[in-house]
Amino acid sequence: MRRRYIIAIVLLVIAGFGVLELTGVTHVFRKKPAHVASGSSFNSKGEKKNSSDQSAAQTSGGTSSYNNNKGVGSSAILLTPSGDFVSNHHPNLSGSPAPNTESSVCNTTPGASCTITFTKDGVTKSLPAQAADTNGFVNWNWKLQDIGLTSGTWKIKAVATLGSQNKSASDAMDMVVGQ
Repeated sequence: MRRRYIIAIVLLVIAGFGVLELTGVTHVFRKKPAHVASGSSFNSKGEKKNSSDQSAAQTSGGTSSYNNNKGVGSSAILLTPSGDFVSNHHPNLSGSPAPNTESSVCNTTPGASCTITFTKDGVTKSLPAQAADTNGFVNWNWKLQDIGLTSGTWKIKAVATLGSQNKSASDAMDMVVGQ
């Protein structure tokens, strides 16, 4: 009987690891995707890019070339966005006791545009839309002040768009921004 429990636990661990690997949480068997898709107005530390960085993004079209060069178009099936929409659900504007920096992730169909929106009292703020890379991955590193979040409770939603298709997913937890 004990042997069955051990086998069942081992199978559950393997299945759990398989799910984590397939959803892009772990990267043991696959190459880890790039963390910043092109076209972002934020650098890897969450600070606004300077004008020379922004002009380079504008010159390249500001979006991923994957959609144009790899044949993924509006006929692809759009996946509902998933991922860690915010890294911290209880940040503080002052940076203390919790930091005011966030990391946000959206996983969807490669080539789709993804954005993350924050809504409080009828006001909506959002991260800039970015095209998902060849692995369907988009990442933002940003500060609360970059998009104008204020103290209070914000609802979080990720929105993916591909051609005429739109899908969204809401974060199960609200973001409570402190002073």
